[in-house]
Amino acid sequence: MKKNLFKSIAFLAVGALSGMVFNSCKGGASGGGIVEEAIKQAEQTITAEESPIFGNLPLLYEQKLEAGTIVGKHFRELKTEDMDEAVKNKSLRDEAEKKLEEYYKAKISEAVTALDGKDIKVEYDKNQFSDGKVTLKVTNAERGYFNLAFDVTMAKPVNKEVEFKWVFMDAEGNELETYSDYITPGEKINKEWMVTADKDFSKKFDHLYIKF
Repeated sequence: MKKNLFKSIAFLAVGALSGMVFNSCKGGASGGGIVEEAIKQAEQTITAEESPIFGNLPLLYEQKLEAGTIVGKHFRELKTEDMDEAVKNKSLRDEAEKKLEEYYKAKISEAVTALDGKDIKVEYDKNQFSDGKVTLKVTNAERGYFNLAFDVTMAKPVNKEVEFKWVFMDAEGNELETYSDYITPGEKINKEWMVTADKDFSKKFDHLYIKF
């Protein structure tokens, strides 16, 4: 009798311990722990050479997206047995998403700030321009926004409206993307136009070619 009672107590103890482990795994890690793991996985999965102009900024945007996908997948796969558990998991997800956003906001802001005032090589037809300089100007470090600040001297004054184009080029001289605006240059072009580092061409962007 005593032997059977002992076996029953031991069985219940093991069952309770197993239940505790199961519930702990089912509820997931803390929001911070999940974020650390997601960042680690994203950095291992998303790797690339730095952009000639934007450095590691395009890579950070891709890693942030991948880490967010990992965090979202983790919480979507959690099973909830009751309302209390659902509320707890929702709170953990909010915590994880907030920590992830704060981490990448700081990383992106640091990368953006380091690029402020960087000179960009400019190519042009000397029949149209006699000199050209373009620099990156940070307008919002947290969101990764820049302006391209143009300081371009015309070969001769142009006092009519023309379509001014700036072409994003890679290191091999291939056109990546073209932007334009209609302006009346006069003797010089001193204007700024917005650019971000999260476009498809950002990773290969090496220099500009300007024309009208």
